[in-house]
Amino acid sequence: MIIKPPIDLDEVIEILSVLRDGTLSMLRGSRVKMFEEEFARFIGVKHVIAVSSGTAALHVALKAMGVGPGDEVIVPPFTFVATATAVLHSNAIPVFADIDRETLNIDPASVEERVSERTKAIIPVHLCGLPAEMDEIMRIAKAHGLKVLEDAAQAIGAEYRGVKVGAIGDAGAFSFYQSKNITTGGEGGAIATNDDDLAERARLIRHHGEPRWYHYVLLGYNYRMTEMQAAFGLAQLRKVDKLNERRREIAKIYHDELSKVDCFILPQEPSHMKHAWHIYNVLLDLNKIRISRDKFVEAVRRENVPISVAYPSVLYLEPIFIEKIGHGRGCPWSCPFYGKNIEYKRGLCPNAEWVSERVFTLTTMPSLTDEEALDIARAVVKVAKYYMR
Repeated sequence: MIIKPPIDLDEVIEILSVLRDGTLSMLRGSRVKMFEEEFARFIGVKHVIAVSSGTAALHVALKAMGVGPGDEVIVPPFTFVATATAVLHSNAIPVFADIDRETLNIDPASVEERVSERTKAIIPVHLCGLPAEMDEIMRIAKAHGLKVLEDAAQAIGAEYRGVKVGAIGDAGAFSFYQSKNITTGGEGGAIATNDDDLAERARLIRHHGEPRWYHYVLLGYNYRMTEMQAAFGLAQLRKVDKLNERRREIAKIYHDELSKVDCFILPQEPSHMKHAWHIYNVLLDLNKIRISRDKFVEAVRRENVPISVAYPSVLYLEPIFIEKIGHGRGCPWSCPFYGKNIEYKRGLCPNAEWVSERVFTLTTMPSLTDEEALDIARAVVKVAKYYMR
């Protein structure tokens, strides 16, 4: 079963119009600006800065917030690596806070325990499309004078108490990678914010710190989105609600089928949140099944249906953190502006480690038919019944 992103004539027409115009760079064209304006209206913010990837969005936002040498940024360890490596790219130190076993999102109580005199920002991740508990995160940030950067890469269209994620903290970072709720042709990202100064700095950082041709006021990068990416994104954005509704329908199919056996812990949707269902993460109850999660996933794959694991390990047990590889020579951990010794080791975030041993992932790509979603769910249930204790 090959799972493709939903692409139709709308995207083809938009891309062809760019090719006919011949303006491929945002420095010459108008479509990136159009995409920024439409996405800003969708999220409900004053500013959107389109960039080349979700990783670039995190990096630019942190730099625009002033995160740098000697600073700590609190992040969850159960997420894609870019959440933490964007901190390293900013020459700052990622500090890992534990997650909640039910939501899989960062636990505000653990965040509060990790705050130190070096903490500059918190990055709550809205994992799988479910918003983090932003009321508590914002309370902690306000109490300690911290910035909040929402990692909304997996949560385009998700809402917390009626507000779209990415519009709650000081800034939000989005990804438009191929698998995300909308894509800008395979890669892309954006920063959303209501902060005028942060937006101005982000735009400069995106483009070499260059306010006008060949004049430079700060250290920047080439993180620009292309006109073709923006054109593709405009077509996708106009049907984002329809695409998200289809993901919700697929999630319901999974939920209804997987509820038929009692060896799964299924994702939930609290009443004050609107889930974007980017992926459907399930926890395997290892007390009720005779094999490990990895063996279970292998068995499901033999049924010729797609299944994956997001994520098989907590980040702080990966070599880049355990060995403090970073930029080389121990940087940024050995930076004289930091002056502390931080240790990453097993047991640091027990809930995240517990989850990473049990989780498996089902796709909610809107191009799936009901029959394909049922095939996936029934294969999972078939394997579970076979290996039940």
